[in-house]
Amino acid sequence: MAGKRKGKRKAKKKPIDELQLRRELRKQRRRTDLMDTEMTQELPEHPEEIRIGGIEGGATHSTFIIMDGKGKVLTQVNGPSTNHWLLGMDETAARINAMVNKGKQAIKMSELVPLDCLCLSLSGCEEEKTNQQLVETIQQKYPNIAKVCDIQSDTMGSLRTALPNGGIVLIAGTGNNALLVNSDGKTITCGGWGHFMGDEGSAFWIAHRACKYVLDDIDDFIQAPKPVNYVWAAMRHYFNVTNTNELLPHFYKDFNKITFAKFTMEIVTGCEKKDPLCLHILAENARHLAKRIIVLSKKTHNDIKLVHGGLKIVCIGSVWKSWDFMKDAFLDKIHESRTLDELTLIRLITSSAIGACYLAAEKINWLFTKPYENNIEIFHHYVRNNYVKPEATKDITEHEKYVLCRN
Repeated sequence: MAGKRKGKRKAKKKPIDELQLRRELRKQRRRTDLMDTEMTQELPEHPEEIRIGGIEGGATHSTFIIMDGKGKVLTQVNGPSTNHWLLGMDETAARINAMVNKGKQAIKMSELVPLDCLCLSLSGCEEEKTNQQLVETIQQKYPNIAKVCDIQSDTMGSLRTALPNGGIVLIAGTGNNALLVNSDGKTITCGGWGHFMGDEGSAFWIAHRACKYVLDDIDDFIQAPKPVNYVWAAMRHYFNVTNTNELLPHFYKDFNKITFAKFTMEIVTGCEKKDPLCLHILAENARHLAKRIIVLSKKTHNDIKLVHGGLKIVCIGSVWKSWDFMKDAFLDKIHESRTLDELTLIRLITSSAIGACYLAAEKINWLFTKPYENNIEIFHHYVRNNYVKPEATKDITEHEKYVLCRN
């Protein structure tokens, strides 16, 4: 018994030092207060004096906008690509700094005075570790760029330009990416792996698909689904070659993703001339884009899908300029999937650098009215119950088609 009591005495807890505990709690409270005020301290007294910056950065070009605290755009600067996977951290940081300085000069703001906050909405910025590395590079090399620097993917900037809450962004430019933001703020992606791993739905994929069809057909390896005459002639003209062997440097030694992707414009021209292979390729591309929507729609919360107008899709990138050639295949794929009763396709009529500015304002807890409706236009509204397959409308008038489709 004595041994047991002795053991209990050894296990007795050490008395709490209340004074020390209070000191630790005060230190913790000060740290918390510092974190809470870090994003909002040192802001100018008047909204007109606040300077918020946002950058939309893609694989081909970038846009920088400065707003004041009321959401008024003060200046816009156009710049080159800012994709750090293609350029490296140092070059990307240098280009961002150059655009910011040009913007400051335009509003007669000293380069030595930092913006109150700068948000970077850049292509290739989906990975938190490399995002932080880019922010650190910018802040170390260019400490006067901004008091607070934040970074998001280009898809997030596009979404916040168009919508206050959740939805889907579907980028179809040089590359391809799709992002869903649910009502709880959680994000899910589909695609965005770059040209080496696919990029289906992008300009690069269209150009690659066209060249592949031609080369396989010429080799008598796989017959193209439609005659290759037009596309092969377009390839020779665009790449300035006379035979297939001369294409190799363009594909490897002198390969440039952006230059290669721009061959897509020749395919679009072929669609305008009703070339069967070009039309076939654009239809294939449309089905890939639709499939990304189908995949993400299955993971979308009902409160995002069941609002007025259905699921909102923000469509970004030059490939969407060819909607007329993709429309039928895209909608057929959506309709056949039976996953959505309604959706609305939206395009931005302003730079997604606007959305980056909105994100920057939120980063420093600054509020102002955001006129989302002024940033967008609706270019298609799909309702499952009103949809009529294109084949069924060949022999009716445009007015009758409008009544049937109600789009």
